[in-house]
Amino acid sequence: MGKLDSGPLGGATFDDAVRLTGFGRFHYESILVCSLCVLIIGFQNGLSAYVFPAAQCELHLTSYEIGLLNVAFLAGGTVSCFFWGILADLYGRRKVLIGTHLANGSVTILCALSPYTTSIVLCRFLNGFLIGGPGSIIFPYFAEFQPPKFRNKTSCYCGLFFTLSWLILPLLAHLILPLSISYNLGGVFVVSPWRLFMVVIGIPEILVGLWFVRMPESPKYYAAVGKVDKSLGILKKMYAANTGRNKDDFPVKYLKSESKIQTTNYENNISCERKVIRILKTVLSQIKSLYQPPLRFTTVLMCSIMFTNMFGMFGLGMWLPELFVRFERYQALHPDSTISVKELASLFTEDASEACQSFFDNAVINNTVAMGVTSLVFNFASCIAVGLVNIRSVTMVALVLGGGSAGSIYWMTSSVQNLIVSCIFQATMITANMTIAGIGVELFPTTVNGIAVCLILFSGRIGAVLSNILFGYLVDSYCGVAVLVVSVVVFLGGLLCLFIPSDNNNRGLASESSNVGVSVISDRQFR
Repeated sequence: MGKLDSGPLGGATFDDAVRLTGFGRFHYESILVCSLCVLIIGFQNGLSAYVFPAAQCELHLTSYEIGLLNVAFLAGGTVSCFFWGILADLYGRRKVLIGTHLANGSVTILCALSPYTTSIVLCRFLNGFLIGGPGSIIFPYFAEFQPPKFRNKTSCYCGLFFTLSWLILPLLAHLILPLSISYNLGGVFVVSPWRLFMVVIGIPEILVGLWFVRMPESPKYYAAVGKVDKSLGILKKMYAANTGRNKDDFPVKYLKSESKIQTTNYENNISCERKVIRILKTVLSQIKSLYQPPLRFTTVLMCSIMFTNMFGMFGLGMWLPELFVRFERYQALHPDSTISVKELASLFTEDASEACQSFFDNAVINNTVAMGVTSLVFNFASCIAVGLVNIRSVTMVALVLGGGSAGSIYWMTSSVQNLIVSCIFQATMITANMTIAGIGVELFPTTVNGIAVCLILFSGRIGAVLSNILFGYLVDSYCGVAVLVVSVVVFLGGLLCLFIPSDNNNRGLASESSNVGVSVISDRQFR
């Protein structure tokens, strides 16, 4: 095996080597497959908002049970928050991406075939657990292929596909959910539109998993764990694909060391079990260091801000389509009347038989599409704004606007008013979510920023779980209270942004371990 060398002839740093591969066919393919991966992640996150209200009659679901289905998905993602980062450092990003996509697509299809609510809850938990793999790994994997010049720009635009998924999802729902399909298969379960919808979501994910089979492992990962020959081999293939020339013409013959890392005798007979124990000990040690000076304040602050963001984004955000349905049903019955959210809450719970009648209106889909378009435009504008103003300011403005718009829903009396404020709320919540993680990477030392981001996301997912429990319990009786709670929590998150440090003093805790280190957790750090 080769080593990271510092010789003068034919050597280059990793970033220089990636730059010398050019930018062409390989990068276009990596952008496409990673963007589709992000699209699938968005599909899974937004799926519950459309599928389970449509399945409510068939499965005899109450609003509280729909909330539990949402919680099951979010709980799965919360449980797996650190798991996939550790696994990716043991076996590489590519294997995790392949395995999780294939498994998650299969679980989604199995969920569509399940006749029992209990098994569907289990499937949604597994969906959340498995999709946490790509969700945690895809951006590091994607960025490690990109030349430094294009890394931030391509990552930002790749991230827009998450927002795009929330535009495509209601369009698919518009095409599939109104279909008149109802076939009883042996009395076990009914083939219905919502089941078809889940199958349509599951199949592309399996195809994306198969696509990753032809993609290489991250060369930066290989360099970080000492497998430099493999890293260089991938860089040569990238060069050949981008330029059309022979891979042996690649000008870099070895990678220069960018820090003093002891790479000798890396390959030994250490068992996987000992590696796992060593990684777990280091993870716990890094988490402990985040709650000690000088990082304690920053850690608590960023975790709190992400908690408030996802409390709103995956709480009220996942229930907005249901509120749209209720507004449209009321206006269909009372075209000349208005009604507020607090009055709307129990409107369709008094008559159980009526509440279970299937209702689907194109206006509901139009509303959610409008929200998706608004979010996409807002996020695109925020990508430009981040380069012009302080990223903290973007996050603060987004959360304050989100909290204000959520609160105003309480006093809305028509579906049009509800649509306007919902568009603002959804767009600001997604924008804030995108920027909070970026701030976290900037504030924490490189030696712990991977764990710090995982911890921040973990806190956010806890907020998402709690808000869905809140909405599931209150939506039929005290919906207005739930909306106001979200408004206050999100607005407080915006105010907390005032306390985000404006400099990088937090980076003094530890020196950077390596510029070619893995972006989650590298076993090389534990040697």
